[in-house]
Amino acid sequence: MSKYTVSELWDEFIGEDVVEAEDEAGRIFKKSAINNPNSRYHPTIDHIRPLSNGGKDVKENISICNRITNQEKGNKWPHWKTNGRHFHGEKIKYTQNGYRKIEDI
Repeated sequence: MSKYTVSELWDEFIGEDVVEAEDEAGRIFKKSAINNPNSRYHPTIDHIRPLSNGGKDVKENISICNRITNQEKGNKWPHWKTNGRHFHGEKIKYTQNGYRKIEDI
């Protein structure tokens, strides 16, 4: 659970005027589906390094992605697979708690 909401992070992370985006796994999520967990386009907050694995609830450790992508990733760290793609998490240099997702090619 995060102290942030998708609504408040959408404008900052994705853009105020953007109504649809694609996550790293290639799944679409939509601004209109915020707060609609029954939608296949429902966006959720993902802690890149999961809280259960030492991650912090800070913006530098958060991304917005499709609910299905987030469910597939779960609390896997530092390697995971979602939508047939392989990823790993990497600490962002010069940050205390910042992480990013890197696709393994």
